[in-house]
This record gives sequence, C-alpha cells and structure tokens, in this order.
Amino acid sequence: MLRTAEIDMANSVKPSDIETFVTNTAWAIRSTYHTVLKASPGAAIFGRDMLFDIPFLADWNKIGEYRQRQTDRNTLRENRSRRDWDYKVGDIVLLLKEGILRKGESKYESDPWTITEVHTNGTVRIQSGTKSERLNIRRVTPFFNNKD
Repeated sequence: MLRTAEIDMANSVKPSDIETFVTNTAWAIRSTYHTVLKASPGAAIFGRDMLFDIPFLADWNKIGEYRQRQTDRNTLRENRSRRDWDYKVGDIVLLLKEGILRKGESKYESDPWTITEVHTNGTVRIQSGTKSERLNIRRVTPFFNNKD
C-alpha cells in the first residue's frame, strides 16, 4: 500500500515528488491482482506478468463465463428477498422519499397514493388529492392497511 505521509508531512513538495508518487500509484494499479481476471490488469492487457518476466495468456472466454456466473449468482441472491407484485388501477401505494434521510425518519411519504393508470413500460400514474404524478414502479411500494 502506498503511503502519502511523506508528501503530507513535507514542508515543500517538489514536482518530482508528485511525479514519483503518480508513477508508483499507476504501477500499483496495473500490478494489483484482479479476482475476475485471475491476473493483474497489466498482465491481461500487455500479455506479460507485471512483476516477473513471464508471459501471460488470458482465456477471455473463460473470464467471460466466470463473470457471467458471478452476475447470475448475485442476481439470484438479490432477487430472493423480492416479491412478485403486479400493480392494478385502484391499488394503494406509498411513495419512497428521495435523498438522504434523517435518523429515525421513514423512507416513505406519510400519505398513501392511489394508482390511476398502469403503463406497460414499468411506470404508474398515482394520485393523492389533486396532485398526480407518473413514476417508475421502483419508487412505490404496496400499502397494506393493518387496521382492517
């Protein structure tokens, strides 16, 4: 790992110091082992190991298959917690708040909205009072009234 303490603590920094630091950083990035490539990026690009003078032959088909398996596994893991839901006209939903929330603040707007239109492109038109908006379905969540 590169340390910047020498540059941070120096009374004066010469351009050659910064050039040396940038050169060392670039070398570190090119020579760091990449788990998907099973090699360093420099070795994959230049066909030679960055630390030792030995050739490196990348099997790009194998690398592509490995990346696809990783993507599929991550997608399955993420989708396990999702429920299939088809929105219908008349459904009640909560609108997700945008931005950074304060501690203890709900991530949903307080008032439920009613769906007035469902579009095939993954958007819905919702209405609350006189206000109407067209939103992506990722910005809403079904509202279940537990008082019934």
